[in-house]
Amino acid sequence: MIKQKRRYFSFLFVLPLLVVFLLAGCQLQDQFNAAMSRLAATQSVAGPTLEATKAATSEATVIATAAQTATAVANSTLVLWVPPQFDPNGETLTGKLFNQRLQQFEASFPEYTVEVRLKSENGRGGLLDSLSNASLAAPATLPSLVLLQYRDLESASLKGLIVPLDEDTLNVIGQNWLPYAGQLSEIQHNLFGVPFAGDALALVYRPAQTPYPPSTWQELSTQNLPILFPAADPDTLVVINIYQTAGGSLTDENGEPHLDTDPLLKTFSYFSNGAQSGAFPIWDTQLADFSSSWSLYQQQSSGYAIVWASQYLQGQLPGNELTSLPEINGQKITYAQGWLWAIPQGSSQSLEGARHLLDYLSEPEFVDQIDQLAGYLPVYQSGLDAQTNPDLKATLSELMNSAQPLPAGSTINSISPIMESSTLQIIKQQIDYIQAANAAANQFK
Repeated sequence: MIKQKRRYFSFLFVLPLLVVFLLAGCQLQDQFNAAMSRLAATQSVAGPTLEATKAATSEATVIATAAQTATAVANSTLVLWVPPQFDPNGETLTGKLFNQRLQQFEASFPEYTVEVRLKSENGRGGLLDSLSNASLAAPATLPSLVLLQYRDLESASLKGLIVPLDEDTLNVIGQNWLPYAGQLSEIQHNLFGVPFAGDALALVYRPAQTPYPPSTWQELSTQNLPILFPAADPDTLVVINIYQTAGGSLTDENGEPHLDTDPLLKTFSYFSNGAQSGAFPIWDTQLADFSSSWSLYQQQSSGYAIVWASQYLQGQLPGNELTSLPEINGQKITYAQGWLWAIPQGSSQSLEGARHLLDYLSEPEFVDQIDQLAGYLPVYQSGLDAQTNPDLKATLSELMNSAQPLPAGSTINSISPIMESSTLQIIKQQIDYIQAANAAANQFK
């Protein structure tokens, strides 16, 4: 029908021309014949040209749609940055469980593909360093989610490298988190992280030698078995922990660094007593991190070690037990840290996809299994309830009930140099502890 209408229309158009040509005389005959020939040629291809155009248009549409689909698929890749111990491609049980969970996510959300990239825990090229550099120089390379230690989460939030989390759009917020885990998730009263694995300072001992370890710092510091801890730790976490347990404050009413004289005197007296009794041996002054104290403890046959609970849980030694740090005047405090999921600020990847994945990786049953397999403290109440060893369960419960987040990094940086210097001198018996306490407190007045 389309072709017939075109011929009828063309004939009506040509008829007036024919009359003109006839009146003009025979000399126009040849021109008329040529015009008719061109018209016939146009008529013969008019239909096929239209259909060819339609076909070409249809083909172009398909190509464009395919290109758009390919682009959409490429834009639906979700990237995770994690430390090596959570490598989903590793041969550990933790890695296999993590990998299985990611596969389940991709099956449930086929519009997304997950890529995992390993970053070292700290230092150059580590998680925080990479996050800082990418945010500044290459925002397009930022991941959808990053797994950060608590101290790095604090630093990243203060630098504006991660976004505050919205409780209204995330299903995982506050789902039976243990109290210490809920505290780790907040920086300056704003929610920035979703807890994935926990840790806390604890005391390891040998029950064969000490069936009932001392329950107070006074008792522990006056016995003669060595207590291994990193006295040369730049953050002096053990020293500051004892100071806070003794009732000391780290800041004044204006939020400025501050040390109270009486709690400081009590703290330094323990190190003085221990230096004389052998509880704090001279080699403590050569230990700069908890890995060193844990390694030395494993090589010895007696004593105690102050370590992160994860160090014990990840390589439980036969004949050793874990307990919480001692108390002072009925008060018991330990420092907690952990690994938390965060969403980078300025990531070009799908925010909706990041939230789906965050919900999926924070499901309590999965996290409980990961924490137990990887040797970390549970962050959910269900994880503690699932502990089958009654003695260990009681210890972990006591440990987490006394746990609080590490002090603010800025405060530690201000106070730790004088605390470290004083502690080293006291253990080496180079200075009187009263003199050291007064001098340290006066620096912040």
